[in-house]
Amino acid sequence: MPAGMALAASLAFLPGAATAAPAGQTETPAAAPAADGPKLSYVVNTSTDPRVLKAVERAVVLNGGTVVQTYRQTGTIVVHSAVSDFAQRIRAVRGVDSAGASRTAPLAAATTTEQGAPQELSAAEAKKAASRATDAQEPLEPLQWDLPAIKADQAHRESTGSKKVTVAVIDTGVDDTHPDLAPNFSAEQSANCVGGKADTSAGAWRPYTNDDYHGTHVAGEIAAARNGVGVAGVAPGVKVSSIKVSEPDTSLFYAEAVVCAFVFAADTGVEITNNSYYVDPWMFNCTDDLDQKAIVDAVGRAAKYAERKGLLNVASAGNSNFDLAADSIADGSSPNDTTPVDRDIDPSVCLDVPAQLPGVVTVSATGVQNLKSYYSNYGLGQIDVAGPGGDKYQIPDTESKNGRILSTMPGGGYEYLQGTSMAGPHVAGVAALLKSTHPKAGPGELQYRLKAQADNPGCPTDLYDPDGNGQANAECEGTEEYNSFYGHGIVDALDAVRK
Repeated sequence: MPAGMALAASLAFLPGAATAAPAGQTETPAAAPAADGPKLSYVVNTSTDPRVLKAVERAVVLNGGTVVQTYRQTGTIVVHSAVSDFAQRIRAVRGVDSAGASRTAPLAAATTTEQGAPQELSAAEAKKAASRATDAQEPLEPLQWDLPAIKADQAHRESTGSKKVTVAVIDTGVDDTHPDLAPNFSAEQSANCVGGKADTSAGAWRPYTNDDYHGTHVAGEIAAARNGVGVAGVAPGVKVSSIKVSEPDTSLFYAEAVVCAFVFAADTGVEITNNSYYVDPWMFNCTDDLDQKAIVDAVGRAAKYAERKGLLNVASAGNSNFDLAADSIADGSSPNDTTPVDRDIDPSVCLDVPAQLPGVVTVSATGVQNLKSYYSNYGLGQIDVAGPGGDKYQIPDTESKNGRILSTMPGGGYEYLQGTSMAGPHVAGVAALLKSTHPKAGPGELQYRLKAQADNPGCPTDLYDPDGNGQANAECEGTEEYNSFYGHGIVDALDAVRK
């Protein structure tokens, strides 16, 4: 018997599945188990060998699952099932490396999470900013303290980046009709990946409503055009695309959508991805939990596939002021799609995904004083570089005196946000300038250059007390060259455009 046939038969030896028929007889599959639980989404990770994939797909069906999408590039199968013990059944199949539910809430029944309220730019502030703008500046650029913080304003005199470079914003969708984003938007590299299968129909990548503003804000920070309108991005000459991964009516980013996003970005020629989120419903996915291990495996495979295809993946470190190198972290927010429970996680086996995946550039946030933002996660050996994310306690000398980051919003507007979600796009923008300057550089070289060119302020010499309450908010460890607050340092856009 050919090897493939023997493997296919052997994969079905488990309760509820078909058994191998005697030689020469036709196999009659047993009935799939009845639905007896909520309908959930699963990720099943197996080999990329076509014969193994086909056999596991068959076992999925025989055990009460429906194949939604198979990513042959990574060996991940997205599955729906209402069989309560589906995960246990499919894990017993030969060839399955890991499998688990990607959520704790039933499909189409998730709860809403808070994105963080934006702060409005008033008409008076906009008018005053425009009156101060020089001929070389965009009308609102005097309010963008973040550009000179990484020398992006100086860099733009030499290069604004190449149209041959695309940064994919994996997020809540991007309003590509915004006048500051339309000139640089790449529809051909955009999709809606919610549910785990890419929808490339026109406009599918846009936000559901104007309340889903996160991705549009991120996109503007990366590549808002220098076109005499609004603001400027860090790399205003590169392209930006949108891969929407957030569930309708929520800001939840599930594993199957993120897997789809990384694979889609890789297969459409994107050079850089920006990931300003963590994979829900777990703030940290622990590999000693079988469901969470499957999530780490599925997203990790997809991110690594993208990297092998030449992409640099950039991700935000998180906004909980956690020391990611601590012996233990208290997480009371997970799972965030049903009822959170208090748990002390072990960072040696629990990862913030995708930020802590191998090969991903992990970014902490800074304010106008080049000081770690009060909310930013940190950790020696966990942070690669830092970028401006804003800080309400660090006040810039601008008309608005607003320490947050000003960028684009759905519907054509501009508002302020703060977070490592804003720091990541600044690093992604600098990486895009680097890729424009060094078009043959792969992700390893780009990451090396980001780190080598970064400017490190070193650990604070005084008490780190951003809110002024007289108590240290965090302890910085390391040297002036490499430390827990900034990693290798704050990225430098000017160095990025110089060969």
